[in-house]
Amino acid sequence: MRSSDSGIPEIDLRSVRDALKLRWWIVPLVMLVSVGFLFANESDLQTSPGYVQIVRIYEARDETSVLTVAGIDPASIIPYPSFDNQLLVLQTPETRQKIADSINAETSVSVTRSEQKFSLLDTIEGEGKKRFTFLSVGIPSYTFGCAAPTADECNTALDAYVTEISLLRAESIRQGFERAERLVSAVVADSQTGSQTLATRQQALAFAKTLVTGEMALISTTSENVGPTVGTVKPSTYAFGLGVGALLGLLIILQLTVTDRKIRTVRRLVATVGAEKVLGVLRLDRQDQSPQYVAAGLVHQAALHGSTVVRLLPVGDGTADSISTALSEALPGQGLIISVMNSADRLTTIELLPPQHSIVVLVADTRTSRTDDLEKVWTIAEHAGNAIAGVILVQHST
Repeated sequence: MRSSDSGIPEIDLRSVRDALKLRWWIVPLVMLVSVGFLFANESDLQTSPGYVQIVRIYEARDETSVLTVAGIDPASIIPYPSFDNQLLVLQTPETRQKIADSINAETSVSVTRSEQKFSLLDTIEGEGKKRFTFLSVGIPSYTFGCAAPTADECNTALDAYVTEISLLRAESIRQGFERAERLVSAVVADSQTGSQTLATRQQALAFAKTLVTGEMALISTTSENVGPTVGTVKPSTYAFGLGVGALLGLLIILQLTVTDRKIRTVRRLVATVGAEKVLGVLRLDRQDQSPQYVAAGLVHQAALHGSTVVRLLPVGDGTADSISTALSEALPGQGLIISVMNSADRLTTIELLPPQHSIVVLVADTRTSRTDDLEKVWTIAEHAGNAIAGVILVQHST
């Protein structure tokens, strides 16, 4: 047998080509895995967001402005508690727990109120004097913000908070109306002659109080999905993943080719034992002349060694029964006996000893036989005194 002088493996490009034919499926598989990994890295593969954030803006109705019809300054109606303090009441643990019990959920909602705006009005009075008046302009707005796992939870919580702040507003405005109404009533009662104007204003306050609802109008709603969602992967990312996957697949095949010890090709067998010891290739699953060619080589080897018995010794886990049958059918009337030995791990001492006028032919299978097994079996048979005629390689089409 041949032995390599160097322990460094050599790369045969034809072996790589054969390995590509045998293991081509590794390349698309690695490409698919590579693209999947890049896609998973670009997005978190979640079809639902981490949570939903909804913001609503409401405009509060100015429910004291109707008093100007009766000549009452709306600024004289002071809500109790004030609008700013109502937000503090809304954020107390008691109020939050009350709302949570009504909706059966613990959802945090933030509420803010826009700052009041004022305008400076100056008027000229007699004798060159000026009068400056601060007037409130615009209507304050309320901003409600909520963050929850689902939009339904947010909307339910927001509705509950809007209802609560509306109730607080209505109650505080009524308190302001009642205070003004009591003051006017006291003035009317103390007046000896009474005043038609004060009586009219008293009636206006009583009627306006019944119109207070605390209603607020929805101005805008914004909704945003916050957290990881499925992202769109750029085509260039897919192209990069396919390219990297193809390169990795080829490197894997190359590595398997270098480290593979199986005798998959005739070239591998020739590199192991030498061309003169290769007696031929059998393709049992094809309709060709390979059995006749191998049989002719056996007849020639038997004649060279003066033998009438050819013993087939399998290398590895394979068997040589079908090979023996095919070769016997290809040797009618040649007077050559072909027998099959057990595989090397099941050989007995009697089988190892060579009978007279016999030669041994090793049978390597591309699926199961390894180069180290071939070297081992060759050495065992040769040390037992057998004449090694050569090696037959059995190939499979699939």
